Amino acid sequence: MSSPAPEAPQAETPAQETAPLEQRVDNLSDKVDQILAHLKPGGSEAGTETDPEPAADVAAEVRAELAKLKSAEQAKAKRDQDKADTESRLAAVEDKVKEKPPMEYRKVTNWMGWTEDGRKKKAKQ
Repeated sequence: MSSPAPEAPQAETPAQETAPLEQRVDNLSDKVDQILAHLKPGGSEAGTETDPEPAADVAAEVRAELAKLKSAEQAKAKRDQDKADTESRLAAVEDKVKEKPPMEYRKVTNWMGWTEDGRKKKAKQ
């Protein structure tokens, strides 16, 4: 049950050590360049042209937001108009339904001037 002892790494010559090291450094620098190219447009040496799509996307987003605002304003204006129409119809109905004060039709009340009609008749006399 004893585990085999790990083998000692073989000693490499200086030429063997530098070749993979230089290759690793080149690989690492390429990867860093790729990351930088993704972080900022036009950062890579190969492709310096900028991507026109983000500008189009921004313009489309602005148009969409403006359309939303315009439709919200139109909906609010329509609600306000509907509310004003409803209030005017309600006012017209209230005017029609208003009760007039009861009128007394006895000759004595008119003769005494206790009603509007009686007051008008006395003023004329």
